[in-house]
Amino acid sequence: MGMVRRIILDGYGYYLGKKGGMLIISRGEEKKSVSVGNISCIIANASGLSMSGDALRLMLKNNVQLILLSGDRPIGRLQPIGRGGSVKLKKEQFKAQEDERGEYIAWRIVTNKIENQLNLLKRVRKARIRSNPEVAEKLAWYITRITEVKKYLEDYGPSNNRQLYVSKEAEASKYYWEALSLVIPSEVGYDGRRRKKYDMPKDPFNLSLNYLYTILASEVWFAVELSGLDPYIGYLHEDSSRRPSLVMDLMEEFRQPIVDKPLISLFTSKDDWKGVMEADGKLSEEGRKKLLKLFYEQLKTKTTFMNRSIPVSGHIHLQPHRLAKYIMKYSNTYQPYNVI
Repeated sequence: MGMVRRIILDGYGYYLGKKGGMLIISRGEEKKSVSVGNISCIIANASGLSMSGDALRLMLKNNVQLILLSGDRPIGRLQPIGRGGSVKLKKEQFKAQEDERGEYIAWRIVTNKIENQLNLLKRVRKARIRSNPEVAEKLAWYITRITEVKKYLEDYGPSNNRQLYVSKEAEASKYYWEALSLVIPSEVGYDGRRRKKYDMPKDPFNLSLNYLYTILASEVWFAVELSGLDPYIGYLHEDSSRRPSLVMDLMEEFRQPIVDKPLISLFTSKDDWKGVMEADGKLSEEGRKKLLKLFYEQLKTKTTFMNRSIPVSGHIHLQPHRLAKYIMKYSNTYQPYNVI
C-alpha cells in the first residue's frame, strides 16, 4: 500500500504557511517546505499550532487531513467536503448497533483483545522460563486467569450485554497489567496501568503507553475516515460526541501488537528507556522522538494476516474496509488483527 507519509508536529510553537504549492512548516528559526502531494495526514497538538488561511486551503484542496490532539486523545480533524463516504454504509452502520451485527462485532473485539494480551504474555513468559523461572511461574498464573476470562466470553458468545463485555475486558486487563509489573524493571517505577491525567501517571512506561496510544488512535481514525465509516458510531465503546467510539473499537486490536510489544522490549532491555522522561514527570523531546521511531518502525514491519503479507500500516487501513464489508453483509465474519 503506497501510503504517503504522515507528519507529526509534536510540541508547541509550530506554524503552517504556504509558498507556491508548498506547505511551509516553521518553528522558531527552523523552516521546512513540504510538497502537499507527499502528505496524507498531519497530526498536531491543538494548542501548539497556528496556521494561515492559505495553508488551510492548500491542505483541503489536496486532501491532506489534519488531526488535532489534546493531551492523550484526538479531539478533532479537518477534512475536505465530499469525503464523507457512502450514506448507505453509514445507515447500515447505525442499524447494526441495534441488531446481531453490533453484538457480534463487540464480542469479536473483546475476545480478540484478550487473546492478543494472552499471546503477548506467553511470549514474555517463554523468554524467561530459563533466565527467571520464578517470574515465569508467576506469569503462568496470570496467563491461566486471563485464559479463564477468555473462555467464559467465548462460551457466552455474542449477546446484547455490552456491559458484560466491558467488565470482562477490564478483568482481563487488570491481570495483564499486573503481570507486566513482574517484568518491567523496578527502577522504571511502574506499579500498574495509569491512563489519563487524573490517574497521574508518573513513570515513563505509562507515559509512553499513553503517548503511543494517542498516535495509534490518530492512525486508526485516518483509516476509518478513508473507509467511509462514521468514526463516532461504535459497537463496544459507548457513543460520545467527545470521542470517536468506532476508532476506540478498532484501536483495541492493534494495542498489543503495535504499542505494548515494542514498549515491553524497550523497557526490559538494559538502559534503553533512560532519558525518555524528564525530571518533571513528562516525556522528554528526545524520548518522544525515540517512541515515534519505535512506533513507525513497527508500522513498516511486514506481517501476514488474512492471507495478505503487507506492512502493518496496510492492515490498519484494510481493517475498517473489512468491517464495512461485514456491516454491509458482503461478508459473514469479521476477524480483528491478531498477529503478535
